[in-house]
Amino acid sequence: FFVNQSQSQAAAAKVTEAKAKERAKPEKIESHLGVDALELQIGLGLVRLVDRNRGGDLLERIASLRKQIAIDLGLVVPPVRIRDNTSLQPNRYTILLRGQEVATGDIHADELLAIDSGLASEPLSGTPTREPAFQLPAWWIAPQERDRAGRLHYTVVEPTGVLATHLTEVIKRYGAELLTRAETNKLIDHLKQTNAAVVDEVIPNVLKAGEVQKVLQHLLREKVPIRDLVTVLETLADFAAKVKDPDQLGELVRAAISRTITRQVVDPTNKLYCLTLEPALERMLVEAVQQTSLGAMQNLTLEDDELAELDTYAVDAGVNRWAKSSNS
Repeated sequence: FFVNQSQSQAAAAKVTEAKAKERAKPEKIESHLGVDALELQIGLGLVRLVDRNRGGDLLERIASLRKQIAIDLGLVVPPVRIRDNTSLQPNRYTILLRGQEVATGDIHADELLAIDSGLASEPLSGTPTREPAFQLPAWWIAPQERDRAGRLHYTVVEPTGVLATHLTEVIKRYGAELLTRAETNKLIDHLKQTNAAVVDEVIPNVLKAGEVQKVLQHLLREKVPIRDLVTVLETLADFAAKVKDPDQLGELVRAAISRTITRQVVDPTNKLYCLTLEPALERMLVEAVQQTSLGAMQNLTLEDDELAELDTYAVDAGVNRWAKSSNS
């Protein structure tokens, strides 16, 4: 007994000494320099949504949305870091992109969100609010009100579903920023396993990986899928020797994947509804796009008289003077 006790005390002393040495080591400041691509901060009242033991399914929903975005857009979304934040209101969450807040919202962990799809016949007994992703009118209701809300043509969503939908829309909006050089190289390397010929034809002899990244980012800014990377690279192989502007290359790719783009917006009968501008207005806007040595800028430069003319178009009785809907 005495021997075992002595050995135990010696082992405990060694552990204590090791912990003291660890604390004495100088702190590695570099460990604080990392920034997560995507981060979700939640108030303490929402922590249960992450806890599987308490029925929380937020982690599963985020995994599902990452898979769906890969299918829809061809973008591999980086892992989302989830942290609780005591400085937030209990029901509030914020979505951060590279350490900066880009979206926020409120959800009630114990209630359901009934969203007015435009067909709702009467208000509900609950807390009126706005759905955070699309700002649609909605109500927070008790779970036992689900059936009634459904009968009144409301769309009823779980709180984790509300948050996941908001996160999905944020990812789609900032998809171009999430596509880094490293992620672009991963996409190219993955394609090279099955279609090395097209990759070798383009990279690095015609374009560098960074230039391909700019073209893909151009497409993602307009939520154009980049999943068909073979067609993207084949198009770049055809035109990149003569065209160097990433925006122009992006437009050539758009034409090459036109079916993919239109498939997103056709109705169930395969009709495509479009909005056309009056030729004079369209010409004025096209001529106002600022051109620089880096390509077309995203903003328009309009003179005061042109802005006044644009206002005239906008407020004209019937937007029909400058736009009309048609089938295509």
